[in-house]
Amino acid sequence: MTRCLCLLAALAAATASAQQVELRVGGKEVLLSGEAQAQMHALAREMLSRCGPNSAQHVGNFGAAAALTQKRLQGVAQSSRLRVRFAEPFTTVSHLGGTLGVSEAVIGLAQEGTFVGPNFSRHGDAWAEHLQCEYLPALELGCLPALVAVLPPSYRDTCAKLERDSRGRIVMPPPDIAPSCS
Repeated sequence: MTRCLCLLAALAAATASAQQVELRVGGKEVLLSGEAQAQMHALAREMLSRCGPNSAQHVGNFGAAAALTQKRLQGVAQSSRLRVRFAEPFTTVSHLGGTLGVSEAVIGLAQEGTFVGPNFSRHGDAWAEHLQCEYLPALELGCLPALVAVLPPSYRDTCAKLERDSRGRIVMPPPDIAPSCS
């Protein structure tokens, strides 16, 4: 019985350590509460569950930029980004057809020209860049209080303009105030 409990405890510890959420803003790590980590984990998963083209399966949609996916990933990873390692991998479905496994994601924040993005995922060794991932979870992610407090003032300004439903979730904003999400 004791041996069984020890094995269960070891399995639980391994699962907990496999799930990680890291936030870097302006090149510096930001400490997050457990609640903020859980929210970011859930929204990142929801956001990446369905995307447009990805650089692994739809290279033609990226043109010559497809060859620069690793370089863009490195740039985002060193600046402002959310990095999530999922304890339980999931599948992202492309609007253009095809699926990819996701065990880790890097999501750009405070990147020039986008509100949330660019978005990268991997399962195994190969990274893929994704375009047009789920829009509302991306807005929710960018407007989380834990992020808005450390991101540029433009995030607070944009988030303040967004309409919310009775549960506090963002509803589809009008096109004139919708920020760009990659």
